Amino acid sequence: MKRLSVIVLPLVFSACSLIYDDLSVCGEPLVINYQLQLRTELSTQLQTEFSADTDSAVHEALKGWLAPVFTDKAKDIDLHFFSQETDLISRRIQDVLNANSTSYTINLPKMNYMHLALANIADNDQMYLADNTHSATMRLNLQDKKVLSPLNTGVLTARLPMAVDDSAQQFSVYLYMVNAAVALVIDTTACDSLVSMSGTMNDGACGFSVRDSVYSYERLCSFTLENIPVADAHTSKHAMPARRTEETEEAPVCLATVGMPTRDDMPWTMTVVSSMQDNRQAVNTITVDEPLKAGTLRIIRLKTEPDGKLVEVGQEVGISITVDWKDGSEHEIEI
Repeated sequence: MKRLSVIVLPLVFSACSLIYDDLSVCGEPLVINYQLQLRTELSTQLQTEFSADTDSAVHEALKGWLAPVFTDKAKDIDLHFFSQETDLISRRIQDVLNANSTSYTINLPKMNYMHLALANIADNDQMYLADNTHSATMRLNLQDKKVLSPLNTGVLTARLPMAVDDSAQQFSVYLYMVNAAVALVIDTTACDSLVSMSGTMNDGACGFSVRDSVYSYERLCSFTLENIPVADAHTSKHAMPARRTEETEEAPVCLATVGMPTRDDMPWTMTVVSSMQDNRQAVNTITVDEPLKAGTLRIIRLKTEPDGKLVEVGQEVGISITVDWKDGSEHEIEI
């Protein structure tokens, strides 16, 4: 699980009259220092999953592809302070950070606040912040599309009630990752007639309430599984899983996406289409009982049979696969 730690330390006190004329209602404002530290377990998880030498190419491919998402820095931060009495926003700070520590001088009147914080949302091209006038309505929404591209940033959020008074105080805020990732590592050596593979991860959340830390599932979102080129261990060339030819080296196919978590109380699915040389497609539906949790990377190992059907490798818990044959013109997933 990835988290971003924000430590809020009061440094000095300044005159309330600098910002507010009514001294009777504001108290002593605080000058606050923020220190941000991001902790990620991506490298450890990949090293554990791909410990064998034969997996090193997949390890490096996934590590490079996920680096912008499971990053050790917060590129941007967006800090909201809401009055707990009115639930109206009292102060907002937005900044480009590109680091894991910074400090700000902000003047907060004596009041009870709900503090909501975001990181790495400004450049996310599939997710946007909505209804942030009140803390109760502030949420992250996904674009209204049938199938979304993989989320290109790891978005983090936090909430913290803050009682600001005239005494010296210390607040610690931990920002946790909202989205999640899944990767399929597929051995295709048994399927000589395979031309390409594509697919989607389905049943993800469509939004996230920041104050309540609750995901929305009024519509279920699907995310494209992207082909991650994997270098062949013998030739250092990259297999092109989107279009295999006789010259393509036999490297594993890696399909991955960064999407949203799934419900805790029901299974979720992935659809993987194996396109064959005879223009037929094996449409594989992978059902996973264990939920995809926020801040995690789920890795599932599969292999293809000669007809393009996928079967699991090892003892994955709660996975079942069904397959349906279709003519190539009947079923197509865009990449």
